Amino acid sequence: MKKVLEEAKTHLMTGVSYMLPFVVAGGLLLTIGLLLGGGEQEAGFAKKTVDTGVLIFKLMVPVMAGYMAYSIADRPGIAPGMVGGLIANEIGAGFLGGIVAGFLAGYIVNGIKAIPMHRYLVQLKPIIVIPLLGAGAVALLMYIIGQPIAALSDGLEAWLKSLSGGNLIILGLIIGAMMAFDMGGPVNKVAFAFCVGMLNQEIYAPMAACWIGIMTPPIGLALATRIAPKKFTAAERQSALPTTFMGATGITEGAIPFAVTDPLRVIPSIVIGSAVGGALALALGAEAPVPSGGVFVVPFFIKPIMFIIAFVVGIVVTAVTASVLKKKVEEEMPITEEA
Repeated sequence: MKKVLEEAKTHLMTGVSYMLPFVVAGGLLLTIGLLLGGGEQEAGFAKKTVDTGVLIFKLMVPVMAGYMAYSIADRPGIAPGMVGGLIANEIGAGFLGGIVAGFLAGYIVNGIKAIPMHRYLVQLKPIIVIPLLGAGAVALLMYIIGQPIAALSDGLEAWLKSLSGGNLIILGLIIGAMMAFDMGGPVNKVAFAFCVGMLNQEIYAPMAACWIGIMTPPIGLALATRIAPKKFTAAERQSALPTTFMGATGITEGAIPFAVTDPLRVIPSIVIGSAVGGALALALGAEAPVPSGGVFVVPFFIKPIMFIIAFVVGIVVTAVTASVLKKKVEEEMPITEEA
């Protein structure tokens, strides 16, 4: 069972990784258009920029589904996967439907590959048989099972859009905590995939909390080495600068070396800091339409100043909590040569 889950996670993250360039391009164009006033205009350059960003977003689900299928069934899976993702978009099943379509396409194509055929048909299998049967089967299944998924997706979207006040704060708290908990592991990936999926629904607030959980742990721990240097080893203190850079560029894994040496104190510290920062970011109305790029894309956020305030608070809470929870490390003995 564990192996199956690991393989499923690999296929999902393959799809997400190929999807990200489209999300970045769409998100940046959309944000630039909004900053130019395109959201309030009916025509003109700014409006076209917004429309282009939204159009690129529509490629997200088909690309994700296509490359999930590619991860499962190699190149023959791409076309059926993209067809399934396109239908998921069409019927309103969105990101969740795209995930289902990607898995369906990959395993259906693998099944078609295994069907024995006459030697004259073998050469036609990759260029005619698999695309026809694969796309047809995926399309049929998506039209059948896609409706309940669409209803679930619509319900989730409606709930998120209705969130305000305390509920929105809880959402930010949960996303921030999940992103920090295993620093790039399965829990982190689930929260990230959810936030990216919300971008396709034009819901940008969850991604702001996601960014807090991505960048806060490494930077917060680096700051803690300066606040309480005696509670960190020399190697940890020396790694503060590169760890800060990793956090600023969106690499949560920079916190892992700290967590490995003292998980029972470091993990609660980064979870608390990221949860507080994520909750505050959503409470202050920050939104992030861009899923990658680190601090360099913050100017493209909605209410970037509010995001920065929440980000700084999250860093400080992480650093202070780690400084309080961690114990003083033993003095390192200098290495001497024996006479």
